Amino acid sequence: MPIQEVKLLKDRNVFFLTFSQAISQLGDRINNMAVLGLLGIHAMGSSEYSFLAFWTVIPVVLFGPIAGAITDRFNRKFVMIVADVMRALLVLILIPTFKIFQDFKAVYLLVFMIFTFTVLFNSAKNGVVVHIARTRERIPIINSMLNFWGRIATGSGILLGGLVSERALWKGYGLEGWEIGLILDSFTFLASAVLIIFISGEGEYIKPSSEVKPKISYFHSLREAIDFVNKRRILFYSLVAAALISFVGAITYILGIVKLQKIGHSGTAQLGIVGGIYGLGLFIGAYISGRVLKGREYEILWNSVLVLGSTLFAIALTTNILLLSPLFAIGGIFTSMGFISIESIFQKFSTSEYIGRVVILKDMVNALVFTLTVILMGIWNDILAKKVGFEVALNINLITSGIFIILFWILRKFAR
Repeated sequence: MPIQEVKLLKDRNVFFLTFSQAISQLGDRINNMAVLGLLGIHAMGSSEYSFLAFWTVIPVVLFGPIAGAITDRFNRKFVMIVADVMRALLVLILIPTFKIFQDFKAVYLLVFMIFTFTVLFNSAKNGVVVHIARTRERIPIINSMLNFWGRIATGSGILLGGLVSERALWKGYGLEGWEIGLILDSFTFLASAVLIIFISGEGEYIKPSSEVKPKISYFHSLREAIDFVNKRRILFYSLVAAALISFVGAITYILGIVKLQKIGHSGTAQLGIVGGIYGLGLFIGAYISGRVLKGREYEILWNSVLVLGSTLFAIALTTNILLLSPLFAIGGIFTSMGFISIESIFQKFSTSEYIGRVVILKDMVNALVFTLTVILMGIWNDILAKKVGFEVALNINLITSGIFIILFWILRKFAR
């Protein structure tokens, strides 16, 4: 690890937040694999997978502004601890609930509740990051370090979760692998909560000013966040950039992956290799961001938009995995740097009274753009395919989307 990150870890607040997040993300990935294990054993079809994904996203849209108002009103450290403890309990409750009712509706309800507390936790965390940074210059370095350890935790969690949740491993013990995975996930949430306790609790970004009492109302909170962003051009254009990155991700998912599978005849093993290369790019991006950003977050954010948009042309031109692999690695690097830049900008230029609501607005926009793009582009591509053929439709939409990103990048320069 670079020397500057080692020095930062000597700060007790940085140390406890970094490793509480790493442990929590380790548990998240174990949880993902455990739930996949549950579905693999008990799901009757693909609809259960779709519904599960839906209930993990919808809390951001339904409760995001309210969560932002809560974290802008109450002690953020305390909110994070409560959210972690509640997630630990809900994950544990999921096991007997499914075994008693044998119904995925109960699973969806608990998953919805777990991710609602995740929204609350993430909203509070941004204020805590600013608190432990102490200066604006340290914010991107700390975000880089959080992402660096988060990538390690993510890879380890997927590996460990896959091994632990293997059904055959627990045969004869009266347990199924997914149960063990969820139990481990619960312990990681509790461990994260314990580490957060040791973060010093003073400062306006931990305890918002008692003079400011945001109204805990969905539309009121959302309107205040929008007004705050509209008055600060750097936040407004950064929000646009975040939406464009989510748009590229959705296009890659609904068009790029489909083209590689249906036209390029890529199997899951080949896609897994591409995913691994992309993941390596994410890791490298997190590793170098602390040194590359240094006051250049806005510039690098929009450069990331340009690079990611340009990769859509490459997917339109070829399905050769060997040729695309370096581009996926580059895409991973710029995706990582782009999102770290977004987080840093929103943390730097949001006040302690508004940071919860403003950051949640960003998360809502990302979730909505990704979801709507996947749905609408999927429908439109099928309509166009009936007129020009499936492969041609994919290529037209990939190229059109790439042109749209580049035009937006150019227009943004004139709009500043």
